[in-house]
Amino acid sequence: MMSKLARAVELKTELVHFATSGRFGAELAMVLDRFYADGHPADEAAAFLPVDYFAHQHRFPSGETVVDRFVAERAGLDRADIELLLSWKTVVEGVFEVRAVDGAAVLLFNLVDELVYRVFSNLGDRAFDTLAPGTYVVGRLIPLGADWLISGTPAVHPAEARDTLVPVAAQVALEHPAWVFRNPVLLEEARALQREQRRCFIGYFGADLAVLMGEDVALAMRGYLTHQAARLGGPPAGEALEPPETMTAAETVALIFDEVGGLGFYADFGKLEELFAEPRLIVRQDYRELLSTYLRGDAVSPVPIQRLAARHPGTADAVFAGLLNRKGFRWERSGELLLRTHKPGYYDTPPLPTVIPMTGAITEHLSAPAGRRSR
Repeated sequence: MMSKLARAVELKTELVHFATSGRFGAELAMVLDRFYADGHPADEAAAFLPVDYFAHQHRFPSGETVVDRFVAERAGLDRADIELLLSWKTVVEGVFEVRAVDGAAVLLFNLVDELVYRVFSNLGDRAFDTLAPGTYVVGRLIPLGADWLISGTPAVHPAEARDTLVPVAAQVALEHPAWVFRNPVLLEEARALQREQRRCFIGYFGADLAVLMGEDVALAMRGYLTHQAARLGGPPAGEALEPPETMTAAETVALIFDEVGGLGFYADFGKLEELFAEPRLIVRQDYRELLSTYLRGDAVSPVPIQRLAARHPGTADAVFAGLLNRKGFRWERSGELLLRTHKPGYYDTPPLPTVIPMTGAITEHLSAPAGRRSR
């Protein structure tokens, strides 16, 4: 382990030097400006955070990271080095409770994903001498084989800081559900909860797809959430399911609670229904632009297009033949390939649930007296 750790420390030092050498000056400056938009960093940990983020996670227009460029240009790397470096594009951020200190290693429990990490430091055997069970570390970890390495400068807090840090962990979990789902137990809990919520949705709306006037969406969602709370127990699922203003301002909105993709809101779905009912409308610019946005927008799930094609099997071919200027296009034969081409991210990995399980941090935060909750 120590030889792997020593090599990791060497490579980490080289990677940071490579990232800050000046060759990426413009890109690094933009990252620093974004991180420091609210003012100067409060401490060393905050000061180094954007540099560490830039070295590991920032993506250039090509999609590459600094890690990718380093691996491509650094001579003399063996397979183990390359595998280790490429694994560093995965960074675990969190609020960690110290569970145990064992010489050069420390066991950290992440309040965000509720996993325990065995962690080493690049500062040597005495790096964790100041830590004790019950204290807290806010920071970033990168893989070290089956273990982990502190990345950047962590912030250390005493046990008494728990009341302050639990709301932070809860907010991180709510804002970054993918981080929660690193834990397979929490992922399965979320999928089970999503299945239950979908059954409630179908019970309330009569189907897993409902098309509403935009101005009616907020009221309908409040009714659904009340129904869901009565069926499942506990308070309504809350503000996370409130529709955004862009939806309530739309003429029509489809609410689709897909079995895999979860609940989604889709503006102007009624206009797309008109198009699929009458494919000749594809010659009109407003219809073409709307369908093109749904097809080519990488932030739009493939679900609404899949549903439209399924609801209008007799006209889907003509609609897409007109949009793509491809006479003879057949949705049944080429539809999935078309979606995969424009939305590869939705097919590379299975979609994550759109609901978040009640982790310990979230539960503790929500049950705290109102005066102790963060806003």
